[in-house]
Amino acid sequence: MSSFIVFPRSRVLLPAQRLRLRVYDSDLSLLLADVDEFCSVFASNSWMSPVGVLASITSRSPAPGGRLDIEVRGGSRLTIGDISEGTVETGVLPEATGDGDVEMLRRRLERGCQRFAAAAAESGQPASISSSLHNDPTIASYQAATLLPISHPERQELLEIATTTERLEQELRIVAGETGILRHVLGLGRMGA
Repeated sequence: MSSFIVFPRSRVLLPAQRLRLRVYDSDLSLLLADVDEFCSVFASNSWMSPVGVLASITSRSPAPGGRLDIEVRGGSRLTIGDISEGTVETGVLPEATGDGDVEMLRRRLERGCQRFAAAAAESGQPASISSSLHNDPTIASYQAATLLPISHPERQELLEIATTTERLEQELRIVAGETGILRHVLGLGRMGA
């Protein structure tokens, strides 16, 4: 097990995701000023997720009021253990491929994301879905989780899925559902015109 400074957040950081953060807590800002990595974990009220992500700080700069602006990149998934004085004991949660053809699932998800983006554009809504996903199926699964129009608790559920195969399959269901909703709305809009 390894020990890291813990940064509980109301937003989910995913592996391979790049993110800019402002650390508003001045005590946490001081702690993060001298480290290269910390544990980012999704938290809500008094609840904290059992799975976090190792965040590597790629740049930092002081912000007004003793705060800190940092840019991070998500790394390995971490199991959350005992927390004491702002640090957490963690273990690396291995990334298993699982059963199934992950390459085929990645291609299907990419096509699904493209259909969603087209339906969103047709409805006049901007879509944050990329036209292409990373070639590595595991990275693509996290990229899709970042881009899909879902809540942070749903992103956390995707992060906690044990295998890439299961995550891609769940994302295929999500993107199909979201595309279906947009198409239904578009169909109703035309009928009412």
